[in-house]
Amino acid sequence: MLLTGVVIGILVFVGLLSLHAAFLIPPPGAAPPSDYTNLIRTLGWTAVVSMDLAVSLTVMLAWVVGAARSDVPDASRRGIFIFATVFLAIWIIVGSPFPIFGRFL
Repeated sequence: MLLTGVVIGILVFVGLLSLHAAFLIPPPGAAPPSDYTNLIRTLGWTAVVSMDLAVSLTVMLAWVVGAARSDVPDASRRGIFIFATVFLAIWIIVGSPFPIFGRFL
């Protein structure tokens, strides 16, 4: 069960990074980037990688803590798992580059 938490965290990070990377890579045939465009793209990549890593580590930690502690009551363990699921779902909705989901802020 502990290994499951680590695998879920890694898969969440790779999936979120792939989702956001599709919108940070310039389209084919685009004009050559200027210094400003390169700076914005670098800041975007930094933000995406750090925030997606934070979300995936939070989900992974919740799964590891929820699975490792056998002395914790089942209701508390379910609460930890629900937190991880809801946290990830909200991050995908709010941080989504798709206009139908994201841009609520």
